[in-house]
Amino acid sequence: MAYDGLFMSRVTETLNNSILKGRITKIYCISKYELLFHIRCFNQNHKLLISIHPNYARVQLTHLDYPTSATPNALTMLYRKHLEGAYIESIEQISLDRIMHFILIGTNELRDTVRYHLYIEIMSKHSNCTLTNQEGKIIDCLKRVPPAINSVRYLTPGAFYQLPPLLDKINPLKQYIPTENYIKTYLGFSKDLENEVIYRINNGLSFEEIMNELSNSHTLYLHKGDKEYYHCIELKHLGLPYKTYTIEDGLDAYYGVIDQKDRIKQQTSDLSKFIKNEYQKNITKLSKLEKTLFDSENSDDYRIKGDLLFASLHLIKKGDTSITVENYYDNSQIEIALDPKLDGKENAKKYYSKYNKAKNAITVLKEQIAKTKETIEYFDTLNIQMLHASYYDALEIKEELEQVGYLHKKKTKSIQKKKKKYHFDTYLTKDGIEIDIGKNNIQNDYLTFKFAKKDDLWFHAKDMPGSHIIVKTSNPDEYTIRLAAKIAAYFSKGQTSSSVPVNYTTIRTLKKPNNALPGKVLLDHYKTIYIDPDDTFFDELTKVTQQ
Repeated sequence: MAYDGLFMSRVTETLNNSILKGRITKIYCISKYELLFHIRCFNQNHKLLISIHPNYARVQLTHLDYPTSATPNALTMLYRKHLEGAYIESIEQISLDRIMHFILIGTNELRDTVRYHLYIEIMSKHSNCTLTNQEGKIIDCLKRVPPAINSVRYLTPGAFYQLPPLLDKINPLKQYIPTENYIKTYLGFSKDLENEVIYRINNGLSFEEIMNELSNSHTLYLHKGDKEYYHCIELKHLGLPYKTYTIEDGLDAYYGVIDQKDRIKQQTSDLSKFIKNEYQKNITKLSKLEKTLFDSENSDDYRIKGDLLFASLHLIKKGDTSITVENYYDNSQIEIALDPKLDGKENAKKYYSKYNKAKNAITVLKEQIAKTKETIEYFDTLNIQMLHASYYDALEIKEELEQVGYLHKKKTKSIQKKKKKYHFDTYLTKDGIEIDIGKNNIQNDYLTFKFAKKDDLWFHAKDMPGSHIIVKTSNPDEYTIRLAAKIAAYFSKGQTSSSVPVNYTTIRTLKKPNNALPGKVLLDHYKTIYIDPDDTFFDELTKVTQQ
């Protein structure tokens, strides 16, 4: 991570160019670590994300969609009370440290104009976001720090805000002193930036030239190797390939996947575990059912013993625990266990009863085995879907499990339902053909049976869990067919295999089986193509943002 003080200076300039004098229209507390401000500035809408996550703390403008609760918590209501409708008077970074200071002008209950201060400290696990009144008295913080934890600088409502102790270091944008340790000498340096400065100076560049490039940069360089690295200048010392973005788009690209995985883990932490447990539970159940079926189908032994006991009633006395008789089926001797409480006839009837019970169970067992196999296939599909799931995809999987009855749905206060938004992925090919990807069964059913037209094409990996891929054309060329097949293979259980069979057909040939689990279809008149899956197809597609 390189969200250091010098990088924050570029973020601060970006914010000043984009949202200064803008008005806050909505505030959401999207997790215990994050605030999301919707800001209207010069007839444009912006989203400001403030995160104090211990590992991903940052301030940035974002284009990503974040989950917002329909029932705001107390902290959200407090921020809305003071800051909704306020406009941003100034945004500054304090002393090239990772502290950003917003001055906001709003009104109180008496409609008097009041000034608020918002301090955002990006300091790893000590990160915080504090709102104060114009006198500096704390209204509240995202993370309260009581006197019992820090008696010198405590952050609780009613206390007066104090800045963290500022380090006595040199501003590298104003002065240069030769040193071997840039982090200890200069403000705003991270280890990645220190290594880059040393590398460039050793290759003939001056410190002033490097700082001048950095202070004028509006670009984020994202380097990808075993790990990802970023800064607002190229990190040449890494020797890794990179992509360039605007500051806000680059931060979205870097933190989007990391943040999303962490959000899925936080919000749906038990979901993946539940799915895996149900899958394994049904695998074990199937094994037991198949063993019972095998025993039932080979239950003639009970009938034979009943026959032999009836033929030997004169030899059996009540109280006997076993008897050895001639087995006239194979001319051998056989020992038969007896219940000493029963006479010979009753023991024979008991064996016939076991035989009839086993035979009658065969039909039920076969039905249970078929149902268990279907359940295993269903949870196998959910396991694959969770590998590619975004936050919204995971929530829809959870919703599906509640609808099917595997999870108990929590009761919530009745609120007016909004029209459901489906979060499937949409891409355009180089020829402008739309391709839609269902990431869970709810999306798959919607795309296949409601969204797609009768002449659109449908792709799915053959005989394995995977996504429904919809191609919005009735006359695709070979390139489009192979591209869609590669997408279907990639978003399937065959992702790491080679020569994956993919079925494709028109929507009009598909049917939804009666009483089937979500995501199931019946298809007819299909074709099959064999394809090697990989993720290179992303380079050939343009993602479409859903409105």
